[in-house]
Amino acid sequence: MGVLSEKILVMILCGGKGERLYPLTRHRSKPSVPFLGSYRIIDFSLSNCLNSGLTRIALLTQYKSLSLERHILNGWNIFHAESGSYILNLPAQGRVADHWYEGTADAVFQNIYTIQQEDPAVILILSADHIYRADYRKIIRFFEDKGADAVVLAKTVRKSEAGRFGVVGIDRHQNIVQFLEKPESPPPLPWDEKRSLISMGVYLFRTPVLVKALIRDARNPSSGHDFGRDIMPQLIRKARVQAYLYEGYWEDIGTIDAYWKANMAFLEAEPPFQTGDDSWPIRTFKAQYPPSFLHGADIRNSIIGSGCRIQSALVRNSIISPGVEISPDARIDGSILFEGARIGRGARLRRVIVDKFSQIPNRFEAGFRIKEDRARFMISAEGIRVIPKSWRVE
Repeated sequence: MGVLSEKILVMILCGGKGERLYPLTRHRSKPSVPFLGSYRIIDFSLSNCLNSGLTRIALLTQYKSLSLERHILNGWNIFHAESGSYILNLPAQGRVADHWYEGTADAVFQNIYTIQQEDPAVILILSADHIYRADYRKIIRFFEDKGADAVVLAKTVRKSEAGRFGVVGIDRHQNIVQFLEKPESPPPLPWDEKRSLISMGVYLFRTPVLVKALIRDARNPSSGHDFGRDIMPQLIRKARVQAYLYEGYWEDIGTIDAYWKANMAFLEAEPPFQTGDDSWPIRTFKAQYPPSFLHGADIRNSIIGSGCRIQSALVRNSIISPGVEISPDARIDGSILFEGARIGRGARLRRVIVDKFSQIPNRFEAGFRIKEDRARFMISAEGIRVIPKSWRVE
Protein backbone atom coordinates (compact mmCIF):
# COMPACT_ATOMS: atom_id res chain seq x y z
CA MET A 1 0.00 0.00 0.00
CA GLY A 2 1.46 3.33 -1.04
CA VAL A 3 -0.39 5.21 1.70
CA LEU A 4 0.96 3.76 4.93
CA SER A 5 -1.67 2.68 7.46
CA GLU A 6 -0.14 5.18 9.91
CA LYS A 7 -1.22 7.94 7.51
CA ILE A 8 -4.86 6.85 7.50
CA LEU A 9 -7.35 8.03 10.11
CA VAL A 10 -10.61 6.12 10.41
CA MET A 11 -13.64 8.03 11.67
CA ILE A 12 -16.70 5.91 12.46
CA LEU A 13 -20.08 7.64 12.71
CA CYS A 14 -21.81 6.34 15.85
CA GLY A 15 -24.11 9.18 16.79
CA GLY A 16 -27.48 8.45 15.16
CA LYS A 17 -30.57 8.13 17.35
CA GLY A 18 -31.64 4.87 15.73
CA GLU A 19 -35.32 5.74 16.07
CA ARG A 20 -36.43 3.10 13.55
CA LEU A 21 -34.80 0.40 15.73
CA TYR A 22 -36.82 1.43 18.78
CA PRO A 23 -37.29 -0.07 21.40
CA LEU A 24 -33.92 -1.82 20.95
CA THR A 25 -32.39 1.68 21.01
CA ARG A 26 -34.35 2.87 24.04
CA HIS A 27 -31.34 2.31 26.33
CA ARG A 28 -28.46 1.96 23.86
CA SER A 29 -27.05 3.46 20.69
CA LYS A 30 -27.64 1.64 17.40
CA PRO A 31 -23.99 0.51 17.02
CA SER A 32 -24.17 -1.27 20.38
CA VAL A 33 -27.31 -3.29 19.56
CA PRO A 34 -26.46 -7.03 19.88
CA PHE A 35 -26.13 -9.11 16.73
CA LEU A 36 -26.05 -12.92 16.34
CA GLY A 37 -26.07 -13.30 20.10
CA SER A 38 -22.33 -12.80 20.51
CA TYR A 39 -21.55 -9.50 18.79
CA ARG A 40 -22.52 -5.84 18.67
CA ILE A 41 -23.23 -4.22 15.32
CA ILE A 42 -20.14 -2.01 15.57
CA ASP A 43 -17.88 -5.07 15.86
CA PHE A 44 -18.12 -5.62 12.11
CA SER A 45 -16.81 -2.19 11.13
CA LEU A 46 -14.10 -2.34 13.79
CA SER A 47 -13.06 -5.85 12.75
CA ASN A 48 -12.86 -4.73 9.11
CA CYS A 49 -10.48 -1.99 10.22
CA LEU A 50 -8.31 -4.24 12.34
CA ASN A 51 -8.14 -6.97 9.69
CA SER A 52 -7.22 -4.30 7.11
CA GLY A 53 -4.33 -3.05 9.22
CA LEU A 54 -6.03 0.24 10.14
CA THR A 55 -5.48 0.99 13.82
CA ARG A 56 -6.05 4.73 14.28
CA ILE A 57 -9.79 4.84 14.85
CA ALA A 58 -12.03 7.59 16.23
CA LEU A 59 -15.65 6.87 17.17
CA LEU A 60 -17.91 9.90 16.80
CA THR A 61 -20.40 9.16 19.57
CA GLN A 62 -23.49 10.98 20.75
CA TYR A 63 -26.85 9.53 21.86
CA LYS A 64 -27.01 6.93 24.65
CA SER A 65 -23.36 6.09 24.20
CA LEU A 66 -22.68 4.49 27.59
CA SER A 67 -23.27 0.90 26.47
CA LEU A 68 -21.11 1.47 23.40
CA GLU A 69 -18.31 3.03 25.42
CA ARG A 70 -18.44 0.17 27.92
CA HIS A 71 -18.29 -2.37 25.08
CA ILE A 72 -15.25 -0.64 23.56
CA LEU A 73 -13.52 -0.50 26.94
CA ASN A 74 -14.17 -4.17 27.70
CA GLY A 75 -13.65 -5.68 24.26
CA TRP A 76 -11.55 -3.29 22.20
CA ASN A 77 -9.03 -1.83 24.64
CA ILE A 78 -6.28 -3.72 22.82
CA PHE A 79 -3.54 -1.19 21.99
CA HIS A 80 -0.59 -0.17 24.12
CA ALA A 81 -0.42 3.55 24.77
CA GLU A 82 3.00 3.83 23.10
CA SER A 83 2.06 1.88 19.96
CA GLY A 84 0.57 4.83 18.09
CA SER A 85 -2.61 2.82 17.60
CA TYR A 86 -5.90 3.60 19.32
CA ILE A 87 -9.68 3.40 19.38
CA LEU A 88 -11.05 6.50 21.05
CA ASN A 89 -14.44 8.10 21.60
CA LEU A 90 -15.03 11.62 20.30
CA PRO A 91 -18.30 13.12 21.53
CA ALA A 92 -19.18 16.69 20.58
CA GLN A 93 -16.62 18.82 22.43
CA GLY A 94 -17.61 22.39 21.62
CA ARG A 95 -14.35 23.27 19.86
CA VAL A 96 -15.96 24.75 16.75
CA ALA A 97 -19.63 24.86 17.77
CA ASP A 98 -21.74 24.89 20.92
CA HIS A 99 -24.23 22.24 19.79
CA TRP A 100 -24.33 18.47 19.40
CA TYR A 101 -23.48 16.84 16.10
CA GLU A 102 -26.03 17.95 13.52
CA GLY A 103 -25.59 15.53 10.67
CA THR A 104 -22.85 13.13 9.60
CA ALA A 105 -20.71 15.82 7.96
CA ASP A 106 -21.05 18.13 10.96
CA ALA A 107 -19.82 15.34 13.23
CA VAL A 108 -16.56 15.17 11.26
CA PHE A 109 -16.36 18.97 10.91
CA GLN A 110 -16.57 19.43 14.67
CA ASN A 111 -13.46 17.23 14.95
CA ILE A 112 -11.28 19.17 12.52
CA TYR A 113 -8.97 19.91 15.48
CA THR A 114 -8.38 16.17 15.92
CA ILE A 115 -7.74 15.79 12.19
CA GLN A 116 -5.17 18.57 12.34
CA GLN A 117 -3.46 17.01 15.36
CA GLU A 118 -3.31 13.55 13.79
CA ASP A 119 -2.29 14.91 10.37
CA PRO A 120 -3.47 11.95 8.25
CA ALA A 121 -2.92 11.87 4.51
CA VAL A 122 -6.22 10.05 4.00
CA ILE A 123 -9.44 9.81 6.03
CA LEU A 124 -11.77 6.82 5.88
CA ILE A 125 -15.35 7.58 6.98
CA LEU A 126 -17.47 4.59 8.06
CA SER A 127 -20.94 4.02 9.48
CA ALA A 128 -21.22 1.90 12.61
CA ASP A 129 -24.59 0.30 11.76
CA HIS A 130 -23.75 -1.91 8.77
CA ILE A 131 -23.11 -5.65 8.64
CA TYR A 132 -20.53 -6.58 6.01
CA ARG A 133 -16.98 -7.77 5.49
CA ALA A 134 -14.61 -5.58 3.47
CA ASP A 135 -10.86 -5.37 3.07
CA TYR A 136 -10.28 -1.63 3.08
CA ARG A 137 -6.76 -2.17 1.70
CA LYS A 138 -8.33 -2.99 -1.68
CA ILE A 139 -10.26 0.27 -1.62
CA ILE A 140 -7.14 2.24 -0.69
CA ARG A 141 -5.21 0.58 -3.52
CA PHE A 142 -8.01 1.48 -5.97
CA PHE A 143 -8.00 5.04 -4.60
CA GLU A 144 -4.26 5.39 -5.28
CA ASP A 145 -4.30 3.69 -8.67
CA LYS A 146 -7.05 6.00 -9.91
CA GLY A 147 -5.46 9.12 -8.46
CA ALA A 148 -8.86 10.00 -6.98
CA ASP A 149 -9.66 12.78 -4.54
CA ALA A 150 -12.36 10.62 -2.97
CA VAL A 151 -13.80 7.13 -3.34
CA VAL A 152 -17.28 5.92 -2.40
CA LEU A 153 -17.92 2.25 -1.71
CA ALA A 154 -20.96 1.29 -3.79
CA LYS A 155 -23.03 -1.84 -4.30
CA THR A 156 -25.03 -2.96 -7.32
CA VAL A 157 -28.74 -3.62 -6.71
CA ARG A 158 -31.85 -3.95 -8.83
CA LYS A 159 -32.97 -0.54 -10.05
CA SER A 160 -36.40 -1.11 -8.47
CA GLU A 161 -34.77 -1.40 -5.02
CA ALA A 162 -32.29 1.48 -5.30
CA GLY A 163 -34.73 4.27 -4.42
CA ARG A 164 -34.54 3.37 -0.72
CA PHE A 165 -30.87 4.40 -0.59
CA GLY A 166 -28.43 7.06 -1.66
CA VAL A 167 -27.83 6.32 -5.35
CA VAL A 168 -24.57 6.81 -7.22
CA GLY A 169 -24.60 7.59 -10.95
CA ILE A 170 -21.33 6.75 -12.72
CA ASP A 171 -19.78 6.84 -16.18
CA ARG A 172 -18.00 3.89 -17.79
CA HIS A 173 -14.74 4.83 -16.01
CA GLN A 174 -16.46 4.69 -12.59
CA ASN A 175 -16.30 8.46 -12.12
CA ILE A 176 -19.28 9.56 -10.04
CA VAL A 177 -21.38 12.01 -12.00
CA GLN A 178 -24.54 11.92 -9.83
CA PHE A 179 -25.19 11.47 -6.13
CA LEU A 180 -28.90 11.33 -5.33
CA GLU A 181 -30.61 10.67 -2.01
CA LYS A 182 -33.54 8.22 -2.35
CA PRO A 183 -34.49 9.25 -5.91
CA GLU A 184 -37.80 8.23 -7.44
CA SER A 185 -36.04 7.32 -10.68
CA PRO A 186 -32.54 5.99 -9.90
CA PRO A 187 -29.96 6.29 -12.69
CA PRO A 188 -29.00 2.88 -14.12
CA LEU A 189 -25.52 1.49 -14.58
CA PRO A 190 -23.97 2.47 -17.93
CA TRP A 191 -23.74 -1.21 -18.86
CA ASP A 192 -26.99 -2.50 -17.31
CA GLU A 193 -30.30 -0.63 -17.57
CA LYS A 194 -31.95 -2.80 -14.91
CA ARG A 195 -29.42 -2.21 -12.13
CA SER A 196 -28.19 0.79 -10.15
CA LEU A 197 -25.44 1.60 -7.66
CA ILE A 198 -26.19 2.49 -4.04
CA SER A 199 -23.81 4.19 -1.65
CA MET A 200 -22.73 2.02 1.29
CA GLY A 201 -21.86 5.01 3.46
CA VAL A 202 -18.12 4.31 3.20
CA TYR A 203 -16.04 7.27 2.01
CA LEU A 204 -12.28 7.62 1.49
CA PHE A 205 -10.94 11.18 1.14
CA ARG A 206 -7.67 12.94 0.67
CA THR A 207 -7.56 15.01 3.82
CA PRO A 208 -7.25 18.51 2.23
CA VAL A 209 -10.17 17.73 -0.09
CA LEU A 210 -12.39 16.65 2.81
CA VAL A 211 -11.44 19.54 5.07
CA LYS A 212 -12.21 22.13 2.37
CA ALA A 213 -15.55 20.47 1.62
CA LEU A 214 -16.48 20.41 5.32
CA ILE A 215 -15.61 24.07 5.86
CA ARG A 216 -17.56 25.07 2.75
CA ASP A 217 -20.56 23.04 3.94
CA ALA A 218 -20.41 24.46 7.48
CA ARG A 219 -20.72 27.97 6.05
CA ASN A 220 -23.87 27.08 4.13
CA PRO A 221 -26.90 27.91 6.33
CA SER A 222 -29.26 25.87 4.14
CA SER A 223 -27.21 22.66 4.37
CA GLY A 224 -28.33 19.66 6.41
CA HIS A 225 -24.64 18.81 6.92
CA ASP A 226 -25.00 15.27 5.66
CA PHE A 227 -22.45 13.42 3.53
CA GLY A 228 -25.00 11.86 1.21
CA ARG A 229 -27.34 14.83 0.82
CA ASP A 230 -24.89 17.73 0.95
CA ILE A 231 -21.17 16.97 0.82
CA MET A 232 -21.00 14.43 -2.01
CA PRO A 233 -23.37 16.15 -4.51
CA GLN A 234 -21.24 19.28 -4.20
CA LEU A 235 -17.89 17.50 -4.20
CA ILE A 236 -18.44 15.59 -7.44
CA ARG A 237 -18.61 18.97 -9.23
CA LYS A 238 -15.23 20.09 -7.89
CA ALA A 239 -13.11 16.94 -7.45
CA ARG A 240 -12.46 13.54 -8.95
CA VAL A 241 -14.72 11.15 -7.06
CA GLN A 242 -14.77 7.49 -8.02
CA ALA A 243 -17.00 4.55 -7.13
CA TYR A 244 -15.44 1.33 -5.88
CA LEU A 245 -17.79 -1.50 -6.84
CA TYR A 246 -18.25 -3.77 -3.85
CA GLU A 247 -19.23 -7.38 -4.36
CA GLY A 248 -20.52 -9.21 -1.32
CA TYR A 249 -23.07 -9.11 1.47
CA TRP A 250 -23.91 -5.74 2.99
CA GLU A 251 -26.89 -4.87 5.16
CA ASP A 252 -27.88 -1.51 6.58
CA ILE A 253 -29.42 -2.27 9.98
CA GLY A 254 -31.90 0.58 9.78
CA THR A 255 -35.19 -1.00 10.88
CA ILE A 256 -36.45 -3.83 13.07
CA ASP A 257 -37.31 -5.86 9.96
CA ALA A 258 -33.84 -5.35 8.44
CA TYR A 259 -32.28 -6.29 11.78
CA TRP A 260 -34.33 -9.49 12.10
CA LYS A 261 -33.66 -10.52 8.48
CA ALA A 262 -29.93 -9.90 8.82
CA ASN A 263 -29.78 -12.14 11.89
CA MET A 264 -31.84 -14.84 10.21
CA ALA A 265 -29.60 -14.78 7.11
CA PHE A 266 -26.78 -16.24 9.21
CA LEU A 267 -28.91 -19.29 10.01
CA GLU A 268 -29.01 -20.31 6.36
CA ALA A 269 -27.05 -23.34 5.13
CA GLU A 270 -24.88 -20.86 3.24
CA PRO A 271 -24.69 -17.71 5.42
CA PRO A 272 -23.58 -14.35 3.98
CA PHE A 273 -20.09 -15.02 5.36
CA GLN A 274 -18.47 -17.07 8.10
CA THR A 275 -18.03 -15.11 11.31
CA GLY A 276 -15.64 -17.81 12.51
CA ASP A 277 -13.25 -17.44 9.57
CA ASP A 278 -9.73 -17.45 11.05
CA SER A 279 -8.47 -15.35 8.15
CA TRP A 280 -11.00 -12.59 8.92
CA PRO A 281 -12.02 -12.83 12.59
CA ILE A 282 -14.87 -10.76 14.01
CA ARG A 283 -13.67 -9.51 17.36
CA THR A 284 -15.94 -8.69 20.28
CA PHE A 285 -16.20 -8.71 24.07
CA LYS A 286 -17.36 -11.99 25.57
CA ALA A 287 -18.56 -12.12 29.17
CA GLN A 288 -17.32 -14.97 31.35
CA TYR A 289 -20.16 -17.49 31.13
CA PRO A 290 -19.89 -21.24 31.79
CA PRO A 291 -20.67 -23.77 29.03
CA SER A 292 -24.30 -24.06 27.99
CA PHE A 293 -26.40 -26.87 29.49
CA LEU A 294 -28.98 -28.54 27.24
CA HIS A 295 -31.18 -31.22 28.81
CA GLY A 296 -33.76 -32.95 26.64
CA ALA A 297 -33.87 -29.91 24.36
CA ASP A 298 -34.72 -30.08 20.66
CA ILE A 299 -32.49 -27.51 18.95
CA ARG A 300 -32.93 -27.03 15.21
CA ASN A 301 -31.01 -24.67 12.94
CA SER A 302 -30.16 -22.18 15.69
CA ILE A 303 -27.28 -20.33 17.32
CA ILE A 304 -26.82 -20.95 21.05
CA GLY A 305 -24.56 -18.69 23.12
CA SER A 306 -22.56 -19.69 26.16
CA GLY A 307 -24.02 -19.95 29.66
CA CYS A 308 -27.52 -20.98 28.51
CA ARG A 309 -29.82 -23.48 30.26
CA ILE A 310 -32.37 -25.05 27.93
CA GLN A 311 -34.49 -27.88 29.33
CA SER A 312 -36.97 -29.98 27.32
CA ALA A 313 -37.79 -27.07 25.01
CA LEU A 314 -38.03 -26.72 21.24
CA VAL A 315 -35.80 -24.03 19.72
CA ARG A 316 -36.09 -23.63 15.95
CA ASN A 317 -34.54 -21.06 13.56
CA SER A 318 -33.58 -18.82 16.47
CA ILE A 319 -30.64 -16.99 18.01
CA ILE A 320 -30.15 -17.51 21.73
CA SER A 321 -27.71 -15.12 23.37
CA PRO A 322 -25.47 -15.92 26.37
CA GLY A 323 -27.04 -16.47 29.76
CA VAL A 324 -30.56 -17.26 28.52
CA GLU A 325 -32.75 -19.74 30.41
CA ILE A 326 -35.55 -21.60 28.62
CA SER A 327 -37.87 -23.71 30.76
CA PRO A 328 -39.45 -27.07 29.84
CA ASP A 329 -42.15 -27.25 27.15
CA ALA A 330 -41.35 -23.78 25.79
CA ARG A 331 -41.34 -23.32 22.00
CA ILE A 332 -39.11 -20.69 20.42
CA ASP A 333 -39.46 -20.22 16.65
CA GLY A 334 -37.80 -17.61 14.40
CA SER A 335 -36.90 -15.48 17.41
CA ILE A 336 -33.92 -13.62 18.86
CA LEU A 337 -33.40 -13.77 22.62
CA PHE A 338 -30.95 -11.27 24.10
CA GLU A 339 -28.62 -11.89 27.02
CA GLY A 340 -30.13 -13.00 30.31
CA ALA A 341 -33.70 -13.46 29.06
CA ARG A 342 -35.82 -15.94 31.06
CA ILE A 343 -38.48 -17.94 29.25
CA GLY A 344 -41.15 -19.60 31.40
CA ARG A 345 -42.50 -23.14 31.21
CA GLY A 346 -44.77 -23.73 28.22
CA ALA A 347 -44.24 -20.24 26.75
CA ARG A 348 -44.49 -19.86 22.96
CA LEU A 349 -42.64 -17.20 20.97
CA ARG A 350 -42.79 -16.87 17.18
CA ARG A 351 -40.89 -14.14 15.28
CA VAL A 352 -40.18 -12.25 18.49
CA ILE A 353 -37.16 -10.25 19.66
CA VAL A 354 -36.75 -10.39 23.44
CA ASP A 355 -34.39 -7.74 24.82
CA LYS A 356 -31.98 -8.30 27.72
CA PHE A 357 -33.13 -9.61 31.10
CA SER A 358 -36.81 -9.79 30.18
CA GLN A 359 -38.86 -12.43 32.02
CA ILE A 360 -41.47 -14.26 29.98
CA PRO A 361 -44.11 -15.89 32.23
CA ASN A 362 -45.20 -19.52 32.12
CA ARG A 363 -47.53 -20.33 29.17
CA PHE A 364 -47.13 -16.80 27.78
CA GLU A 365 -47.57 -16.43 24.02
CA ALA A 366 -46.33 -13.77 21.58
CA GLY A 367 -46.38 -13.83 17.81
CA PHE A 368 -49.78 -15.46 17.35
CA ARG A 369 -52.54 -12.91 18.04
CA ILE A 370 -51.75 -9.49 16.64
CA LYS A 371 -54.43 -7.56 18.55
CA GLU A 372 -53.23 -8.81 21.94
CA ASP A 373 -49.57 -8.36 21.03
CA ARG A 374 -50.07 -4.82 19.74
CA ALA A 375 -51.57 -3.80 23.06
CA ARG A 376 -48.36 -4.84 24.82
CA PHE A 377 -45.46 -4.54 22.38
CA MET A 378 -44.12 -2.74 19.34
CA ILE A 379 -44.82 -4.70 16.13
CA SER A 380 -42.80 -4.00 12.98
CA ALA A 381 -44.22 -3.52 9.50
CA GLU A 382 -43.58 -7.20 8.76
CA GLY A 383 -44.93 -8.50 12.05
CA ILE A 384 -41.85 -8.84 14.26
CA ARG A 385 -42.78 -8.37 17.92
CA VAL A 386 -40.21 -6.61 20.16
CA ILE A 387 -40.31 -7.21 23.90
CA PRO A 388 -38.33 -4.39 25.55
CA LYS A 389 -35.43 -4.67 27.97
CA SER A 390 -36.20 -5.98 31.48
CA TRP A 391 -39.88 -6.50 30.62
CA ARG A 392 -41.96 -8.58 33.02
CA VAL A 393 -45.58 -9.04 34.01
CA GLU A 394 -46.21 -7.12 37.22
